[in-house]
Amino acid sequence: MEELAVIIPMNEFGDENVKLLNKAVKSVPANIRIILSVPNKISEKDIKDVSNNIQLVQNTDGESFAELVNAAVDVIDEKWFSILEFDDTYTNIWIDNVRKYVEFMPEISVFMCLEDITDFNTNQYIGFGNSEAWASSFSNEIGYIDNDCLQNYFDFYLTGSLFNTSDWKEIGGLKPSIKVTFWYEWLLRATNKGKKVFVIPKVCYNHKLGRKNSLVEIYKETVNEEESQWLFELAKKEMFYKEDRNKTYDEYKKSMEDEK
Repeated sequence: MEELAVIIPMNEFGDENVKLLNKAVKSVPANIRIILSVPNKISEKDIKDVSNNIQLVQNTDGESFAELVNAAVDVIDEKWFSILEFDDTYTNIWIDNVRKYVEFMPEISVFMCLEDITDFNTNQYIGFGNSEAWASSFSNEIGYIDNDCLQNYFDFYLTGSLFNTSDWKEIGGLKPSIKVTFWYEWLLRATNKGKKVFVIPKVCYNHKLGRKNSLVEIYKETVNEEESQWLFELAKKEMFYKEDRNKTYDEYKKSMEDEK
């Protein structure tokens, strides 16, 4: 696909991470523009051992996953883009499938895919991501993710998906202030706006969990159960707003104390 870019957000380097990045890059089909989105602290000198043909985008506003993704989307003029985590890979059938579905389902804004999820440290198989959309009666139409089903289920994986760039910009990007549930909030917002989200019934992405210093592991260490629950409820409230309103858990706790 000529009108497709792949974004790789990355906020820390080092020999091991560069090895992972190069492996991820090798899984990207030829002739697709790759954008490596990094914080300002990382320079071109730091990526000298990274595969060629990568465009570097430095983000002046921050270094969170959401901020790095948003910064990269701002420089995209391709019709479609995908997001690849640097410790993940596409499968060799990814490009053929997204081409077919884009051609035959032009009304779709987001093409998700089935994902093989494994443990980063042991390579043990964990599960099958995004398959819920193909369960009977899960959503209003099999294979789709809609706002109704999202009211009761949130465990979806969006890296590896294909996003329509103009629809993304219309909906608004990820909200950096929303920890843990920023992807959930984005899906709620997209489907609330009537955008169609479809899960391609093929395993097109290999996703790793458990890498030290990964976003999920950091959240496990820094976000307690009470705050996590608040973030899920926050996502349902913030889906009506395009902009990030920067609601914080500390403000919420203070308001609760003031009411006592």
